[in-house]
Amino acid sequence: MNEQQMRYIHAIAEEGSILKASLLLNKNPSTLTRVLKKCEEDLGISLFKRTRRGMVLTPEGESVERISAEILLQLSALGRQTEDRGKYSGKEQQPLHEWKEQEIRYLLAVREHGTISGAARELYLAQPSLSQSIKELEKELGSPVFLREKSGVRETEFGCRLLNGLEYVQGRYRELWIELEEFRQMKKGTVTLGIPMNLGTYLLPMVVPAFCRRFPGIKIQIRENNSSDLEQLMIAGKIDFCILHFSRKWEQVEYDMFFDDPFYLVTPKSARARLHLPQDKELTREELRKLDKEPFVMVSGRQKLRQVVDHILKNAGIVPDICCTTKSMETAKRLVGAGMGITFLPRSYLNLYSGVEGLECYPLAPDLDGSWKLTVAYPKEGKLSRGSREFLRLIRETLKEE
Repeated sequence: MNEQQMRYIHAIAEEGSILKASLLLNKNPSTLTRVLKKCEEDLGISLFKRTRRGMVLTPEGESVERISAEILLQLSALGRQTEDRGKYSGKEQQPLHEWKEQEIRYLLAVREHGTISGAARELYLAQPSLSQSIKELEKELGSPVFLREKSGVRETEFGCRLLNGLEYVQGRYRELWIELEEFRQMKKGTVTLGIPMNLGTYLLPMVVPAFCRRFPGIKIQIRENNSSDLEQLMIAGKIDFCILHFSRKWEQVEYDMFFDDPFYLVTPKSARARLHLPQDKELTREELRKLDKEPFVMVSGRQKLRQVVDHILKNAGIVPDICCTTKSMETAKRLVGAGMGITFLPRSYLNLYSGVEGLECYPLAPDLDGSWKLTVAYPKEGKLSRGSREFLRLIRETLKEE
């Protein structure tokens, strides 16, 4: 990819249309169309998809546009640093040079070898041809990059600054080719993830269909279990990563937080007048303490949800009168709706299997520390596959929209 192609792609992505991008760049739309088609053919990918909203970047296109933006920023900075270009060519006001990846490889190969002949051998070029290419480039830049000496070449002050910047650009090119190769590998493959059943019921229907539409060649395997068992499976290499509610930190595991999910006190609507709880503010410790004689419906002790509820009750100074214990969060909610007692549930689960008809839901004051953190966990050793990273990126996008 050259600098011109990058600028065209950036403009199309910004404007969402080839026509609008051509007006912005003062170019013929057919020119942009031709350049875009050639670029996609060279890269072996589709950069854009056409939607009702206009031209939208594909996941591969997003990678190309992101890294291209970094390259363009660096090349722009290099252009501002060439105030002495005119000393070499006698031209004070020249247009900025539009870089080609090949030119960058030529210059950096000469820097590495210290001789044009050594660089030519590496590049499989004739020495006179490479020497002439560099002279023409230096003339266009307006200043010499190298001083020719008997023993080889020596960088000018201008050349040193320029080559330092071009090494950064070459690193971004290398990153781009690696990412594109990973996308090509995503034509097939498998993502294996672990998730607790209730959390999977809430989250996966929002994410898995969209992921499969975007990457139809990738298969999804889901392991459902409690958070502790899932982490053990992941450490043993049975699954790629887990999506869970954070409990405790394992030394061999890396954790990325998605968001905090606050808990609510859930009571029967029929008990509203008797309990006298405020409707327009978060419940404090003192207000919760008034419920210490109420019967509580709880989930079983091994579940993370129960551990958070126990923490809330401890902070409120309540020893609960537990009238019923169940493994099912939905069963607990329905028993509360039937008037059997009260419970606590996270906001994301309030409407999971059924609505909140017949229930009152009260938010809690922050000092009760009533929330759990939705987290992705993956092994510290080893890198997540591109498929896994794209799956997690889609989750973040979905949760942000939610």
